[in-house]
Amino acid sequence: MGKMDRSYCPKNKGEKMRKKPRIYVLKLNRKKLLLFGLVILLILIMIFLKNSKVSKIFSYRNKETIVIDPGHGGIDGGTSDKEGLLEKDINLDVSLKLKKELLVEGYEVVMTRERDESLEHRSNINSSRYRKDLNARKTIINESEPLAFVSMHVNSSKKIEARGIKIYYFPTSIEGKRLAECIAKSVDINVYNKFLKDNNLRAEILPEDYFVLRETKYPGVLVEIGFITNPEENKLLQDEEYRAKVAFAVKKGIIEYLGK
Repeated sequence: MGKMDRSYCPKNKGEKMRKKPRIYVLKLNRKKLLLFGLVILLILIMIFLKNSKVSKIFSYRNKETIVIDPGHGGIDGGTSDKEGLLEKDINLDVSLKLKKELLVEGYEVVMTRERDESLEHRSNINSSRYRKDLNARKTIINESEPLAFVSMHVNSSKKIEARGIKIYYFPTSIEGKRLAECIAKSVDINVYNKFLKDNNLRAEILPEDYFVLRETKYPGVLVEIGFITNPEENKLLQDEEYRAKVAFAVKKGIIEYLGK
């Protein structure tokens, strides 16, 4: 016999018994699949909100700071009446209300003071207590790099008939004037028209060389929210609702200004 042709030799048993590849089917519970889908959906929604204008409604604006400066404080009571009503207390209360209003809108808020104190201890210049206090306010505002700032005050006059909200800006500040105009417009609508129902009253904007307006680098105004020496406005200055309406009006004015 001739040699066996090995090309026709049967394969060995190991090769013959080689198993077919198995296919594994992963069975998932419907509840788990639904939960997984919801998680993915939430992640996609968060990504969308983060990259859209809608996110401004729900999250704090990045580095969009407003500074509020409640005038006077501590040993410096500001103006007052015969009954012991002090400007410093009104300034602080309205400023804290304004802070809450702005926080709701998503702004970062810096206060020059949040309690009854003067600020001379926060200044290192060699000067009078009064000058050191003003210097500290200027420093806080400038170091905060705000979009805008508001210094809150109460007015007084020898003429008891003097009344009305006055908004001051630095004479050469174009942005300061624009901010003052926006706040004045909001005061007219929200305080005088809607709250007091008086269409004859109007907020007044005025240029003035006040230290806090002159020495700061950012758009700002000084708001005198009423005359403590006027009998009618004296009562309003003690009214919680009036204070809240003033804070609301100032906030709306700031927002309108920033919308430009």
